[in-house]
Amino acid sequence: MDEDTRPAARAGRPGRQAQRSAEMRQRLCQATLDVLCEVGYERLSTPMIAKRAGVSRGAQTHHFSSKADLLVGAFQHLLGNWEQARIAAFGTTDPPRVPLETYLRFAWREIFGQPSYVAALELMMAARADTRLGERLREALDNWALRRGAVWREVLRFSGLREDDAFQHINLCLLRGMAVHRGFNHDESDSEAVLEQWIAMVRHLAVVPVAVAGPELMHNEAP
Repeated sequence: MDEDTRPAARAGRPGRQAQRSAEMRQRLCQATLDVLCEVGYERLSTPMIAKRAGVSRGAQTHHFSSKADLLVGAFQHLLGNWEQARIAAFGTTDPPRVPLETYLRFAWREIFGQPSYVAALELMMAARADTRLGERLREALDNWALRRGAVWREVLRFSGLREDDAFQHINLCLLRGMAVHRGFNHDESDSEAVLEQWIAMVRHLAVVPVAVAGPELMHNEAP
């Protein structure tokens, strides 16, 4: 290597190392989610995760020193995936100005109805039995919950619906319940039918007509 290029090469190493480290953490987090979905929290082990990620146990413990650290990191990774899905669907407008029915379909098809949501359900159940883990998961959820609340309030306001927290949680409980029941459905159309029935019911709650944006509905909804 030419003497003049060596300092530049050395200067670039920290950046490459940071990138490799971030990629390794993402692999481990994704592997944790995959294993959670396949075997559940009770059977999950760190050797399973290392094997799924294709890394040594030493590399795993270098990035996440404990099983709890892995679970929290995986949860943060999942929240980031949800945020990226929202940006991909609605752009960087924050909060997005879309009607509730459009947002409900997005939330089901891209978040709650995805196989990866099983990992979130597993972590919710784990938090009941492990107080410290539950505290750490709730801490990880805090910032996401604030953004989620702002999005739902704007979606409800834009749709001419009540912006209160109770109605927001009704929608979230419906989606979570659909996710739990998904494994018992005869086919995927069962969940879609429930969602469309709920949307039909919600339309009657609107207090003002709304000009609906987006490819699915391009007309004014009645109150």
